[in-house]
Amino acid sequence: MASTGEAIYTSETLGNDESGDGTESKPYKTVIQAMRHAGKEPFPTIMADCVKAEGKQFEPVSKSQLKKVTKIWQREQNKSSDKEKREKEDMEKRMKNLEEAKDIKITQDASLPAPKKIKIRDTVTNRNTRVKISGWVHRCRRQGKNLMFIVLRDGTGFLQCVLSDTLCQTYDALLLATEAAITVWGVVQEVPEGKNAPDGHELTADYWELVGPSPPGGADNILNEEAHVDVQLDNRHMMIRGENVTPPSLVQTQVEGGSTLFKLDYFGEEAYLTQSSQLYLETAIPALGDCFVSCVFLLLGVSDTVITVIFRNSYTSTG
Repeated sequence: MASTGEAIYTSETLGNDESGDGTESKPYKTVIQAMRHAGKEPFPTIMADCVKAEGKQFEPVSKSQLKKVTKIWQREQNKSSDKEKREKEDMEKRMKNLEEAKDIKITQDASLPAPKKIKIRDTVTNRNTRVKISGWVHRCRRQGKNLMFIVLRDGTGFLQCVLSDTLCQTYDALLLATEAAITVWGVVQEVPEGKNAPDGHELTADYWELVGPSPPGGADNILNEEAHVDVQLDNRHMMIRGENVTPPSLVQTQVEGGSTLFKLDYFGEEAYLTQSSQLYLETAIPALGDCFVSCVFLLLGVSDTVITVIFRNSYTSTG
């Protein structure tokens, strides 16, 4: 079983599978790790702690132990090979589906009534009406090939949207992930009895468009428990998106008048106990709230403001 290569050392007492390198001075802890290091059979001589006190620290692993651990290593290799094969097949299948999806196109049904542009907060009063809503993909769940559930967020609330058939088979639909910006057309209806959804209703979509894609894999692929702190800071605007935000209690600047702040020493640096979270929450608005507007609605808002000012001035001068 052993080859003529350089011996690999292991030690139950002195070894470490993570920091060891298999040398006599830095041995591995287990024989299985030594086999993983070798990578293939036949293995070089694997040394272990000397059982008999003969003045030697290491001796070759016994044949019975080597045979036992070799079987474990072989099972690992078979599992790894099967996993790689499945991953390769899944990737080929996904690429094929993506290529086929490029040929699927969806269009609006001209026979349907014109949609009413609303915010999610207005969905309760606009049930059974065809509406048009824009927002971010907060959650996305696929159920088979012909059904997809999306929880949409626009800063005013959450809305469950149901996409079926070709709507969830397009190229954009297959790549859709959390934090992508989309616009959905459809009718808001109450969910069947026994089912749950935000505000007790869902939007059955008849058309949708991708406004802006999210990073591959969605926000969860970038920001997770293993994400480096620098990555979290670079993507802070996405990290704080959610249902809740926690503003800091300790700040390093006086923002509300020095006499009203409680001053303290924070690990050798001057800090203050803030009285209000307003400043921090204002900076979080672009990530959390309704921070977008269409050109039409912007012009309407400006027009309403001008009309209101003129009306008030006219009323004041005549009154």
